[in-house]
Amino acid sequence: MLRNSLEWRRQHKIDTIRDDLKPSEVLTNYVSASLVGRDKTQSPLWITRYGRMDMKGVLRSAKKRDFIMYVVYLVETSIWRVISDSQKYRRSPDTMVQTTVIFDLEGLSMQHITNKQAVDAAIKIIQIYEANYPEYLSRVFVINAPKVFSIAYPILKPFIHERTRDKIKIFGHDSKQWKAAILAEVDPEELPAAYGGSMTDPDGNPNCITIVNMGGEVPKSYYFSCKPDTANKKTLSVSSGSKEHLEFQVDKAGSVLKWNFHCEDGDIVFAVYRKQGSALIPIVPADRVDCQMSPEEGELDCDETGVYVVEFDNGFSYLRSKKIWYAISVESAAVRGADGISLD
Repeated sequence: MLRNSLEWRRQHKIDTIRDDLKPSEVLTNYVSASLVGRDKTQSPLWITRYGRMDMKGVLRSAKKRDFIMYVVYLVETSIWRVISDSQKYRRSPDTMVQTTVIFDLEGLSMQHITNKQAVDAAIKIIQIYEANYPEYLSRVFVINAPKVFSIAYPILKPFIHERTRDKIKIFGHDSKQWKAAILAEVDPEELPAAYGGSMTDPDGNPNCITIVNMGGEVPKSYYFSCKPDTANKKTLSVSSGSKEHLEFQVDKAGSVLKWNFHCEDGDIVFAVYRKQGSALIPIVPADRVDCQMSPEEGELDCDETGVYVVEFDNGFSYLRSKKIWYAISVESAAVRGADGISLD
């Protein structure tokens, strides 16, 4: 598990994500999640107002992958802030960082539950947590859970490890009940007044929206405006339940394999391999990519010569074939350095 986690961190450049990732306005302004204070063990306290988030709008304005990596970015930023301020969080250097989360479902509706992109993103975030941050959570207070949550939770529950489920406390709309539970573990001065504490914004707002936003409807001006451009792209049809391979010869080490593709209807699993005899060595791990509204772009530094295989896999779809529009090329490092463009 540790080896896989280290490899995941390497592949996704997690150690530098705080500096490298530049979140879009949609993510910073309409994803409601933030570090707000500390619990009684001096561990970080987070509030996520998921019920107030317009997930349909967010995922029509940002790629699902970008949303997921933004969540990872928030987690890594929280860990860094705790480690960097041992006096505030009163921890020894070798103590594991854990966090308490208030997960507010006020406003949750069937729109959240029936949106496939939102459900897929939630499952992927859970999988990333379980594989890479299994002890990061101390306690989760799920509050204001409406009746429709009884439909959503069984969908997510199989992906949540039992040790994690034991840390989750679920409450309905009885604020007296969940406020008492939260205050048993969080001092009032570390908690917004809306959740039973004494913190307010300078103007007296009990929700402390200067610290954690209220989500809200994403303006349609942020939406991806049109279908991706098909100019200078080739097409490839991938039948339902099957996969297609494209081979590219790399004659010089240090060359760059670049790709830009989108799927005409739906998503596709994308991967890159290097041929070694009859075997295919994974270079870019297989990942299900939502690229209907905007193209998927990336590049790979080819440290070794040989044949590189780009794979488009539609094995998860039993009914629909997929049409892929793609532009894939092998360029020398000199060309990449000249144009200054990085698509990673």
